[in-house]
Amino acid sequence: MTDEEIIEAFRNKRKDAINKAVIRPKFRLHKELLQIVVFLLPIVLIAVFGGGLKLWQYLIMLIAAILIFLIAQTKNIILLMIFLYQKFAPKAIRAACLFTPSCSEYMRISVQKYGVLKGVKKGFRRLRRCRPPNGGLDEP
Repeated sequence: MTDEEIIEAFRNKRKDAINKAVIRPKFRLHKELLQIVVFLLPIVLIAVFGGGLKLWQYLIMLIAAILIFLIAQTKNIILLMIFLYQKFAPKAIRAACLFTPSCSEYMRISVQKYGVLKGVKKGFRRLRRCRPPNGGLDEP
């Protein structure tokens, strides 16, 4: 069989299985949103009450606060993006995943288990493998 025949057979098989159940995550955002609000508070305070500072002092404080926020909240931002994808991606896209657990769920588990850098790296490696004839059970 040629590669084209394998891919065509896979597509025909997936068209039949496209109606499989797509599991939507049960995820509470209030904890993550509260952390984001707490870290955004210094940025807002600097922006509102920083009028008495010189421009260069104001900019340095604002940039430092933004960098601290981004560094501290990277994991929550990544998990929020994955959650939004899982919640709002079309069913046809979500049901087309070749692996169990799905690629987005794998990345979410990897980020929680290994941290941001290693988890995202493992997740992107998994996404690169997600094409015919790969597939099957693959735990992080």
